[in-house]
Amino acid sequence: MKSFRYDTQTCIYYGRNCLKENADKLEEFGKKAVIVTSRFVEGCRNIALEDLKEVFEGLGVEYVVLDDVMENPPVENIVSMHEKLDGFVPDFVFGVGGGSAMDAAKALTQYINDGPGDAYEIFFWPGKLLNNYKNMCDIPVFTIPTTAGTGSEVTGGAVLTRADKDTKESMNMWLYPEISFVDPRYLEDAPLFLLDTGAIDALAHGVEGCLHKDANVMNRAISNAAFALFAEFKDDLLNNTLSEEQYDKMSAHSLMQGVSFMQSCTTVPHGLGYPLSQYKHVCHGLACGIFLGEYLKSFKDQSLVQPIVEACGFKDTSDFADYVRKLTNRDVQIEVTEEEIQKWTDMFMKQQTWRLEANREELTREDIYQLFRTSLAAYIKD
Repeated sequence: MKSFRYDTQTCIYYGRNCLKENADKLEEFGKKAVIVTSRFVEGCRNIALEDLKEVFEGLGVEYVVLDDVMENPPVENIVSMHEKLDGFVPDFVFGVGGGSAMDAAKALTQYINDGPGDAYEIFFWPGKLLNNYKNMCDIPVFTIPTTAGTGSEVTGGAVLTRADKDTKESMNMWLYPEISFVDPRYLEDAPLFLLDTGAIDALAHGVEGCLHKDANVMNRAISNAAFALFAEFKDDLLNNTLSEEQYDKMSAHSLMQGVSFMQSCTTVPHGLGYPLSQYKHVCHGLACGIFLGEYLKSFKDQSLVQPIVEACGFKDTSDFADYVRKLTNRDVQIEVTEEEIQKWTDMFMKQQTWRLEANREELTREDIYQLFRTSLAAYIKD
């Protein structure tokens, strides 16, 4: 058995009403907080925010709410939020929402800690990523996920959109949440497309994390347990017949896949999905999911992927791909051109070389082009 590292620094409270039941855990962190969240889809309540406000008022915590997080938050979005604080210096920061809100909370916390200054220099200073053994920030950050997909509640990374490179990239320092409160109740008011994008994002984390060259016996074991949960709710998600128990499983699936892929990383489908988010405004999880099935089908050695698709409750990679296609097609309405596919292929080969190096099988430019073209066949305009 090869050597490996296993690490997670976040204390997790999971379960219905876990925030209120463990509110006393926040008392030692101070009396001033910033809540980072986003505006919810019209007709949907941010119940997690309501719960957190109630907890803060009970604890006597002064707080500021910043609710203008953008999807795939640009660096400039973080700077704008900092300006709105107008000198308010928090003892701690709470990210409430999906991956964008939680990543924005991490980035804002780091910017408060290290800034003000050039945000690009703060987030993306030259050099390799720091190892993820230690947070390089004196201000603690906490998270409450209201979607089930990103895994940001247990990971150290924060993915931001870079205007200077026209792509998404994780900031160079790690910032693990101090505590994450994972309550499945917050999923129940979500629109179906958010449930779809979350479930597929979490599934991609597990699949890609298991196929990464750095995958190990620990993260594969966690992912396999999570795949079993996915197998139990996948049909109800497709049929929009989720029960309370299924929401619980969906939430746990996301959490576990977050812990798992933090031990290795994502690979090719995540990189392929970035242009769809950047240029076509497709939700991150759906953008990754569009490529996930064809990616698995493309493996020359199907013995590498067959155990994964079976653990997820599918017969083979074609069965897996059909399911993911049904889920993504009902939410994604875009048009792409051959010119765009060629451009995105070149971008991938230039910017995502580390994903190629991490993949279990060697992929050429032609392979990447074919993954783009086959996966996007239903959306090609010309």
